Amino acid sequence: MEKSENTLEVLFYLFENYSDVEDVNQNREILQGYLNKAGFPNIKIRRAFDWLESLADEEIIYITKPNKKSVRIFSAHEIDWINQECRNYLMFLEQAHVLTADMRERAIDRVLELEDADFTLDKLKWVILMLLLNQPNSEAAAVWMDEIALNNEPPQYH
Repeated sequence: MEKSENTLEVLFYLFENYSDVEDVNQNREILQGYLNKAGFPNIKIRRAFDWLESLADEEIIYITKPNKKSVRIFSAHEIDWINQECRNYLMFLEQAHVLTADMRERAIDRVLELEDADFTLDKLKWVILMLLLNQPNSEAAAVWMDEIALNNEPPQYH
């Protein structure tokens, strides 16, 4: 799908080349200039910035706190876009307390927005990392994702 490839392409480029930029929204015009020079069209850049902005949305997710016996059931629409491996990984991250139920739902929403028919576990890890980096008080989880998920090192439990 063109939308997802374009959005992810721009996001990966931004993350790899400009991850040291503190406030993307404040530097949006400058970054847009850099992205234009790199060959990305304005429409692709705009979609990527909109997607990034949505990571920090203060929007309330209307779910009740699940109890220990509850199970997250994926809808047919979610299953169409999120493969079994990715769904299992999301559940693992929640059970490992890297993601809260709210964060899991936000991650699912961000994945669905990409509309990527070839969405992989590696792409999910990047989405989760970007999501975690845009949340307050999630530094430890972001470090865990960076060290474990992206470098494929075995987890260290203390």
